[in-house]
Amino acid sequence: MGAAHPSIAPALHGLRLGFSALEPAAALLEQVLGLLPIPVVPPAAAGRPARRHYALGGLRVEVRSAPVAPAWQGPETSRPAGVDALQWRQGDLAHRRRHLATLGVAALDGAEFGCSTGLRLEAVDTGACAVELREPQDVAAAPAAAGPRLAAIDLRVRAPESVAVHWARLLGAPLGRDTDGVPRLDVAPVPVRFVAASAFEGAGVDALVLASADARATAQRAAAHGVPVEDDGSWIAAGLRVRQASR
Repeated sequence: MGAAHPSIAPALHGLRLGFSALEPAAALLEQVLGLLPIPVVPPAAAGRPARRHYALGGLRVEVRSAPVAPAWQGPETSRPAGVDALQWRQGDLAHRRRHLATLGVAALDGAEFGCSTGLRLEAVDTGACAVELREPQDVAAAPAAAGPRLAAIDLRVRAPESVAVHWARLLGAPLGRDTDGVPRLDVAPVPVRFVAASAFEGAGVDALVLASADARATAQRAAAHGVPVEDDGSWIAAGLRVRQASR
């Protein structure tokens, strides 16, 4: 078979979330979302930020501790800016790099962020959060695990329509629209949606969107742990929003 064409979309395999404190974030994922820790692959190197891994909806979710920059600090701040990333399997990195170059985007080499192979785009290049692309043989798949069904990931951006088009071009992925009109990147195993950020919010992962029944169950657990739940069943804890999929 010939080499993969750059228009062939990569597949989403992981999600990195940054938190100012690891333990409260881990408690949120384990006690409220009901996730079980899985081995950290590859293991964290000496001196690197503490992290834990979980399986959710076919994805490997990495929770990492990072300090909150002084400009972002506040009484309710627990999610640092610039740490979130979406991680993708890409069958032909050379083609993808050349494709990105035609768009005027220079990807960082994997060695610059601690991987033997791979490409990285920073949030300034994507308009949302960092993007990491690795070849399939360098990706540790998330094991099958019981837990809530992930329906989508919401990215918070300043200009949803234009950023969604930009991501579709970067990744060669089809662009659609959700039932509530939100632009959506149609990728496996779950779509990525682009929602508007307020003037006081930075770009990054805004919410984990769960299937209806699972969203209701996690909302009940959130309330039992003293987390305020909105009328629509959404809630925010440790700076992360969890909500129900649109009908």
